[in-house]
Amino acid sequence: MVKRRWSGELFAIVAAILWGLNYQVVKTILCSVPEGQFLVIRFVSTVIILALLLLAMGEGFAVGREDRLRIMALGLLGVGVYNIFWTYGVHRTTASNAALLISTSPIFAGIYGAIIGEERLGPQQWAGIIISFLGIFVINYWTPGSRFSFGSETFDGNLLVLLGAILFALYAIIAKPILQRYSPMKLTTLAMAWGLPILVPFGLLQPPAWNLAGITPAIWLDFGYVVLLGTVVAFACWYQGIRETTPVKTVIFLYLTPVVSMASGVIWFGEKVGMGQIAGAALVLLGLLAFKADQDAGEQSRIKRERKKHG
Repeated sequence: MVKRRWSGELFAIVAAILWGLNYQVVKTILCSVPEGQFLVIRFVSTVIILALLLLAMGEGFAVGREDRLRIMALGLLGVGVYNIFWTYGVHRTTASNAALLISTSPIFAGIYGAIIGEERLGPQQWAGIIISFLGIFVINYWTPGSRFSFGSETFDGNLLVLLGAILFALYAIIAKPILQRYSPMKLTTLAMAWGLPILVPFGLLQPPAWNLAGITPAIWLDFGYVVLLGTVVAFACWYQGIRETTPVKTVIFLYLTPVVSMASGVIWFGEKVGMGQIAGAALVLLGLLAFKADQDAGEQSRIKRERKKHG
């Protein structure tokens, strides 16, 4: 169990890193490609690739009758509606607003887990979540030219990203029991496929008219990263993390995403990082360490009780 948990955490970290890099690439694409077209290209390509991979692995698409409704909800809400909220929200607010609001997902995941009794967190774990969230706030506050705001020019985008954060946390909770019966690759494929009935009609109906010839080779390369690494690999790793650990313990690693995004901005775009941002990143890591230390202590205590119980 300990090895599985460590493996699950590693998968969650890989997903968070890929999404952190994804943020900069998506912002670049959206400067040239309308949101609706971006959504259709991203997710139709993703489903085709995932379906081919699933067939190559020898897995079919059939699922038990009792799981169909849950998988449908996972795709329609967690993929379809969430990605509409996220894509349009990111494009209609500032980077700092989006990063801060999406970082509320671990808080909502903790609340969901407590309500349904799936996963109850102790005081130190809640403290770790709050410390990491404050770290994200500090990073955003000290980013030049970027301030958190609910001003009228960003309110719509802020609301969409916040709704996306709520859905993303619910997405992890819904996925956990299904992953006991299906592989992460299969669930990723099915969830993405169920997202298409919302994403494709919505994307096709959005202005302006389609003009694929106007997409440059550089933008197609960016799409390659977003589809292959930022979607296929990232979501497969995310599901594997949920499968091997718990929803909240996976979602908390989302706090690494803005840190990675900040670091990638320095490396790729020469963005400046001040002491305030470094302090914020340190708070993020401190919160994660506090959460993990309490988690490890609880796991060791449980193992000792089990050993004592069985002699």
